[in-house]
Amino acid sequence: MGIWYNIFYQMEKGEKMRRLLFSLLIVFILSTYVSAQIEYVGFTLPEDESSENLYNLEPYYFLHYFYIDVLYFFGLLDQLDLHTKAEIFAKIFNNIGEGYPAGITVKFADQDEPLHVSYRVFANESSALVFMTTNFDFKNEEFLERYTLDCYVRIYNVFGDKLVNEYYLFSEEKEELYKANLNNLADLYIFDERVENDHLVEGLLLKYINSDPSLVSKFVGHLTFAQYYMLINDPEKARERLAEAEVLFANLEEKDKEEWGLPLVISKEEAQIIAQVKGALPQGENESNE
Repeated sequence: MGIWYNIFYQMEKGEKMRRLLFSLLIVFILSTYVSAQIEYVGFTLPEDESSENLYNLEPYYFLHYFYIDVLYFFGLLDQLDLHTKAEIFAKIFNNIGEGYPAGITVKFADQDEPLHVSYRVFANESSALVFMTTNFDFKNEEFLERYTLDCYVRIYNVFGDKLVNEYYLFSEEKEELYKANLNNLADLYIFDERVENDHLVEGLLLKYINSDPSLVSKFVGHLTFAQYYMLINDPEKARERLAEAEVLFANLEEKDKEEWGLPLVISKEEAQIIAQVKGALPQGENESNE
C-alpha cells in the first residue's frame, strides 16, 4: 500500500526513537540491526495453544505489520524461509490475547542475549489495543536481558477486524493531504479504521494507474492493488496484480529496482502466506518457495 515503506525517525522524551512506517511513495534505506547467523527460533505461547484468532481479526493487517515491524526491522527477511515466517505468523496471530503474551525468541550467533518479541492485548469495554514489545534497546542498539522503557515497541488499535497503528488513524487533515497522490489516499483508506471508505479504493487506484505515465507509479499502484485484494479475500486478483508489477519492475531503471525490489518481495511473500491462511494457495506454490 502507498504509505508502508516510508521510514522516519521521531524524538521522544529526549531519546532517539526509531519508528518504521513504510511507504510505496518514498523509500529510504535503513540498515537492519542484525545480520548474524540464527542459532534458534523459539515460541512463547499459552498452554492451551489456539489454532484460530480469538478476536476475528483480518489476518493481513497483522501479517503486514509483522513483516514490517519485526522481519524487516530486525533483518530477518533473508534469514528465515517462507515456511518459517508463515509458521511464526500463524502461531502468534492465533494466540494473541489478554491473559498471556504470545511471542518469539530468536538467538543470533553474535549476540549475548536473544531477541524477544511479545504481543499482548489490553482491552476494556470501549477499546482494545495490541502491544508489541521487544528487548531491543534503542540507545545502545543491543538486546537486553529484559524489556525496559527504552526498548522498541509498537502499538496497534483494534477496530472491528482491523488493526490500525497510530500513523494510519484517520483524520480529515490527513485525507486532504493525501488527495495529492491517489495511491497514498487509497492506502490510507485501506489501513485506517473507517470501513465506509474502503469501497473507494479500487476507483482511486485505477485512476492513479491510468493517469500517471511513470513506470514506477504504475508499479506502485499494482502493489497497492495486490494488497487490497489480499484484504478482501481475492487472492487470484492479488496474484494478477503482482504479475503486472513484476513485468513493470523488469523495465524499471536500476536505481528504482534497488529501491523497489524489497517491497515487491515482501508483497509476494505476504500474498503466498495469506492465500495459504485463507485456503487459496495454488497447489505446489508453497513448497516451491520454501
